[in-house]
Amino acid sequence: MKKMILSVCSAALLGLSGCSSITKPDYVWVMDYEQMRLVEAANRNSALPNQMHWVNPPMKRIPRAEYERMQQQ
Repeated sequence: MKKMILSVCSAALLGLSGCSSITKPDYVWVMDYEQMRLVEAANRNSALPNQMHWVNPPMKRIPRAEYERMQQQ
């Protein structure tokens, strides 16, 4: 029993120490307006167009440097 408690505590410490070294990710998630435009255009051109509400819009991953450049413009 004592060995099991010691091994669980050791595993928890190793897991927590690994999380402390996480750096800022190199990518960010932004809405994919091009994909949204294509889907909405297909909806408008369909035989039975419906009113669309984006609950979970399509997302794409872009490099952080590109995102920061977009923010400065």
